[in-house]
Amino acid sequence: MAKDTKWLTATPVAHRGLHNNKTLPENSLGAFENAVKHGYGIEFDVWRTNDGQLIVHHDPKLNRTCGKNMSTKSIDTTKLDEYKLMNTEYSIPTFKQTLDLVNGQVGLVIEIKPTKLVGVTCSQIWDTLKDYKGNYCIESFDPHVVRWWAKHHPEIILGQLCDWYLWHKVMVKSMKQHRFVDFLATSIKNLPSKYYQKICKQYPDMIMIGWTVRTKENYDLAVNNVDNIIFETNDKNPDYIGLPNLVNNFCCRK
Repeated sequence: MAKDTKWLTATPVAHRGLHNNKTLPENSLGAFENAVKHGYGIEFDVWRTNDGQLIVHHDPKLNRTCGKNMSTKSIDTTKLDEYKLMNTEYSIPTFKQTLDLVNGQVGLVIEIKPTKLVGVTCSQIWDTLKDYKGNYCIESFDPHVVRWWAKHHPEIILGQLCDWYLWHKVMVKSMKQHRFVDFLATSIKNLPSKYYQKICKQYPDMIMIGWTVRTKENYDLAVNNVDNIIFETNDKNPDYIGLPNLVNNFCCRK
């Protein structure tokens, strides 16, 4: 049965929600609600904590987002309300809270953070997702996470995240991760790329997504090289792209 991936290129995707990192911090329920309001897809990050819960947060530590010198995995999830994001009213949300809020209104690009407990983490994420009624896909930088989904749930839309660091590019290429996925999500810093052009020529249905589009220069690269963008706005940085001028008019390479 063919996978329906049309939604994945139908509208730009807001990186960690539609945030401004002032009143609406990244990966907060407020940022996700704002993305839904504007009709954008949402990209967010999932960790499994040491106390066995799934939370939404990007960094491996809480220093930048919550001002606490501790690892993300070690937080006490019974006290999530105490982990305020960027001095706002918003706290670190759980994976379940995020799914309940979005409730199928927009598509979700769910990034699973690298983990030594691949089977445990991915199985728990699947248990939470299996009854979800909206569009979503799974992606990860970790090739082992990607292969777990390819083996155990090949029906799920799956992507390999590709960083611009040489060691990661070499790993993704040498492991031939393109054989296991429906899309490649590549750093804008990798573009243009003869390697990705070759992959897309060999696999015409392969979707290319560019992250993270923040500036006009990023946007111009994306237009000619990818099928959709994961974009970010930030009121703290005047060089970041604004809405709706560029994002809403994005026209992919296909």
